[in-house]
Amino acid sequence: MDINNIFYSIPYLPSLAKVVYNKVGIPDFIRYNDTFWKTYNFLQKSQWWPRDKLQEYQLKQLKRLLHHSYENVPYYHKVFKERNIKPEDIRSLEDLNKLPCIDKDTFRSHFNEIIARNVNIQNLPLSHTSGTTGKPLQFYQTYTENILEWAFICFQWSRVGYRPGEKRVEMRGPIISKGKPAIYRPLDKVLRLSPIIRDRETVEFYIRSINSFGARYLHGYPSAIATFANMIKKYGLEVPFKLKAVLFSSEEVYDWERKVVEEVFNCRVFSHYGLAEHVALASECEKSDFYHFVPQYGIVEVDPKTHEIIATGFLNFVNPFIRYKTTDVASSTIFYECRYCGRQFPIVKRIEGRIEDFIVTSSGVVISPAVITHPFKDLKTIKNTQLVQVDYDYIILRVELYERPCEESEKEIKQLTNDLLRIINSNVKIEVEIVDEIERTLSGKFKWIVSKITNTGKIFFE
Repeated sequence: MDINNIFYSIPYLPSLAKVVYNKVGIPDFIRYNDTFWKTYNFLQKSQWWPRDKLQEYQLKQLKRLLHHSYENVPYYHKVFKERNIKPEDIRSLEDLNKLPCIDKDTFRSHFNEIIARNVNIQNLPLSHTSGTTGKPLQFYQTYTENILEWAFICFQWSRVGYRPGEKRVEMRGPIISKGKPAIYRPLDKVLRLSPIIRDRETVEFYIRSINSFGARYLHGYPSAIATFANMIKKYGLEVPFKLKAVLFSSEEVYDWERKVVEEVFNCRVFSHYGLAEHVALASECEKSDFYHFVPQYGIVEVDPKTHEIIATGFLNFVNPFIRYKTTDVASSTIFYECRYCGRQFPIVKRIEGRIEDFIVTSSGVVISPAVITHPFKDLKTIKNTQLVQVDYDYIILRVELYERPCEESEKEIKQLTNDLLRIINSNVKIEVEIVDEIERTLSGKFKWIVSKITNTGKIFFE
């Protein structure tokens, strides 16, 4: 019996472990075990493989996943039968499109059929997505899968010098109470700071905490770290610590966020893309800001019409995700070989976030958040904003101010509204709501665009 089976066979141990992890972290001998180091070292070596060898590896992993799913997962067995094909009929990566895509609603409605019958799930914990769409997706993940995931993350961060087990500051995750905005997990060597930054006092506390902790890496939500940097700049505060890199994750990265963080902390911003479902993983290389999808992690497709990322993950054999529609959007089609670093990974210029994070006009044109973000740069009185699209012709602009409303803030809000109308459509009604604090998701993420439109019909990406 391996450690994964032992761990999950003991009643209440997984739940207890989660509580302990949130308080103190995971001991090195568990997190950095043989599985971790074998995977990490393999990735360091195979990242320089030529494209044909990487695709050969992908095909081998795909066949293994498909054979397992056909034999042990009722839903996928049925899918194969309905199409009168077997796993051995998938002879190339291109043959994968013989199978249909699966979306979140289908996964939910067939959840019990997508559980592998050769796995004991009695004590397996249910993982879930962050719920930014309002409907978190649940699925099972094993201890081994999470160790593999961490090896892949550390591999990506190694491009900016991060070493497994090195200290880091996190500004992400569930919101920490107002009275205690910092938690130190000694076993992980992680200082966790709340992604909610309310005032100058909090900013000064964060600066002192990071400085005394002595970590070289700050990891977290782009919105939180950019707010931190903006407030440092606004209040003219000094940064006494030196970071080697800021590690963005879990949200779309806007140019203004990258710019202000690089300016304030004088270091490289390194952006990472991943999903809780563990189906696709990408990050920038050390020499460019192109996203490099890790081929050893799974297979990534981009729908040529909607630009949606469709992914097949190699890590989860309990709830396999095969041709899973992520609802995330890539701005350009995938091509191979980065001319800057030489890796022959699938790469894409920009990942734009989720389909529901876009503004949709009545004519069906989809406007990227990256386009809308331009008027929001260099705001002086406005701390945070949120756009809520209630209907095609009705948008609520929520505004969180640094101080009380004043003449300067009124002018800035009016200018912002006019700029938005110019970009979106002059016929759209924009209603301004000034709020004390813009609500975050349960996982602490900041959702800049909230869409209440449930049926976009035929959409066109600009």
